[in-house]
Amino acid sequence: MSSTEKPLSASGNECMVQPTHTENEKCTCAMCRLNVPFEMPDDIVDECLKGNIVLFAGAGVSTEDRMVLPQTFYEVICEALKIDSRTAGAFPDVMTRFAAQANGRRLLLRMIRDRLTYISAFGENQFTATRFHRELSTLHPLEHIITTNWDEYFERECGAASFITAEDFAFWDIPGRKVFKLHGSASNYGSVVATRADYESCYEKLSTGLLGSNLKMLLATKTVVYVGFSFLDDDFVRLHALLSKEMGGLRPQSYIVTLDQASDDRFRDHQLIPLYTDGTFFLKTLKARLVSERAMLPDTVYDDIEATIERRDKAHHDTLSINPHRYPDVIYSLFYQDGLRHALGRILTLRSTGYYSHVCNPRDVVTSYEKLRKTALREGRFGDAAYIDGYMNGHVFFLAPPEGRKKLPLFFLHGPRDTIASLTALKKHLRIGNELHRAASRSAARQVKKLPAGVVMHHKPWL
Repeated sequence: MSSTEKPLSASGNECMVQPTHTENEKCTCAMCRLNVPFEMPDDIVDECLKGNIVLFAGAGVSTEDRMVLPQTFYEVICEALKIDSRTAGAFPDVMTRFAAQANGRRLLLRMIRDRLTYISAFGENQFTATRFHRELSTLHPLEHIITTNWDEYFERECGAASFITAEDFAFWDIPGRKVFKLHGSASNYGSVVATRADYESCYEKLSTGLLGSNLKMLLATKTVVYVGFSFLDDDFVRLHALLSKEMGGLRPQSYIVTLDQASDDRFRDHQLIPLYTDGTFFLKTLKARLVSERAMLPDTVYDDIEATIERRDKAHHDTLSINPHRYPDVIYSLFYQDGLRHALGRILTLRSTGYYSHVCNPRDVVTSYEKLRKTALREGRFGDAAYIDGYMNGHVFFLAPPEGRKKLPLFFLHGPRDTIASLTALKKHLRIGNELHRAASRSAARQVKKLPAGVVMHHKPWL
C-alpha cells in the first residue's frame, strides 16, 4: 500500500481505498464521486417518518454495479452466446436465447449461483455489492422493499423477511422489515424469473392474480422510491406502468433515484420525480434528516460497542479469579456482567433491523427493565436484579454521549452507592463484607453453598 492510501476503516467507510485529502477537500474516489448533492424532498422525509415509503430496488444497487465486477450478468451471458451486448436486445430475450440451448436453463441458474458465490468469496466485492443494503439497515422506518434482484442481501444485511409467492404475501402484515422478491430468489431456483416466458408469467400474475392485487393495495397509499433502475431497462418501464395502472389519481407521488440525467424527460412523462444522485448517498442523506429531527439515532452510536464488549470480557475474566466460596457476593458482579454482555450483543445483532436506531426503543427497554428490577428486588431475586442492572446499563451506554460512555461500570455489588470502577475496588468491598445489603449477601451464600468446585455461575438471557 502506498503512502497516499489508507485501508478501509473498521467503521465501514464507503471508500475501499481513499486518497489522502484534507477535511475541506472532497474525496474523488470511485464511490464518493457519485455522491452528487441533491435536494431531499420534504415529502419523502415526512412519508418515511410515517412508515409510508416503499423502496423498489433494481440490480444497480447490488451485483450489477460495475464497481462490484467489470461485467454485468447480461454481458456475461452475451459473451457466452458470442453476441454483441450493445445490440443483443432486452435482458429476458437474451436469457431466453441462452436457456434454449441443451441444458440451458440449468446452466443459466448455475451461472447465477456462481456469480453470487464469487462475489461473496471476496470481501471487497461483497463489501461493494452490499453498501446500499448496509446503509439501509439502520433506517428503521423503511420496512417495505420490493426488488427484482435474485440475491439475498436484503435478508442478510437488512434483517428483511423474504416474500416470493402469492401465498407468502398473505403474511405481509407481520411486524418487521419485509422484501418482496418480484423475480424470485437465488435461494429458490425454481422461483427465478429470467427468460421472456418467465417475465410473461410474472406479469400475468401481477396483472390478474392475487399477487398483483395485493401489491396495488400496498402501493395505493405509499410513496414509491425506485433505486437501481435505468430508463433503458424495459423491465422497469413495464413494471412501473403495470403497477400504476388502474390506480389513477389515487397513486401517491413516485420518485426515482438515478444518475441517468439523459432520461429526465422520459422520467417526468411517467410522473416520476428524478433525484440525481447515488442510491447509497440518497439513504445516507435521508438518515441525516431523520437524525436532525431526532427521529433516529446516528449510526455512530454503534461504534464503541465491540471495544466495550472486549473490556467487559476482560473484566469478567478477572472477576472469575475471585473464589465465590470465600466471597459469595462476587456472583452478583458475574450476573451483572452477563446482563451487560447480552445487552450489547443484542444491540449489535439487531443493528441490521434498525430496531435500536429508533430513538424510542432503547429508552423503552430501560424503562421496562427498571420495573422488572424493582420486582426482582422486592421478591428477593437478587441474582436477577444484578443481571437486569447490567442489561439496563448496556442500553444506557448505547444512548450515552461519548464522554458518558467512559463511565460505564464493569463491576457490581448490591449495596454500595458508589460505582465500583475497578477489580481492586470490587475486591476491597468483598473483603470488608457486605454489611450494606445483608439480604443479598445471605442469598448469595445460599446459592454458592450448592455450587460444585470449579463450576462458574452464569445467568442465561432470560428472567
